[in-house]
Amino acid sequence: MPESLLAWFNRFTDDPKKLEARLAGRPVLLYEPPETPPDATGDDEDDDYQFRTQSGIAVPAIGGGEPLAVIVEKTKDNAFQRRVTVGRTSNNDVVLDDNSVSRFHAWLETDDRGWSIIDAGSRNGTWVAGKKLNAKTPALLTSGVKVRVGVIELTFYSSDGFLKMLKQRAL
Repeated sequence: MPESLLAWFNRFTDDPKKLEARLAGRPVLLYEPPETPPDATGDDEDDDYQFRTQSGIAVPAIGGGEPLAVIVEKTKDNAFQRRVTVGRTSNNDVVLDDNSVSRFHAWLETDDRGWSIIDAGSRNGTWVAGKKLNAKTPALLTSGVKVRVGVIELTFYSSDGFLKMLKQRAL
């Protein structure tokens, strides 16, 4: 479930070892609202971005000005047990509720090389470090790399990279 970056900072400053155990080697996706909305038309409809997990009860709004982070992990109800799915509908593991995101947009998976993201043939594409991915072609992710799903920009962090980022920003 996505949580505010402030909540993550509070956990880090309270007990870094406990937070490290909670992450347990799992990566994190971080959403930080852009200074200008992705489609800066002045339309209030552009403020309706959502970012949540399938199991999330509360639905934090993306575009509302608050940075959010979510651990990349499977939900027990998702059919693709080896893939962490990303899409607009609630049956995905990570839900990005925005019209630029396809119902099933992409998935993340891990192997001995690390985590990769694969575009599922989405309408508006997936980008890693500014490069558009070909459908069904894995792109290896490194900690701190920018990932764009539709118009939603996220930062992928390894668990160690996320802890390091928290530490740097806390100083």
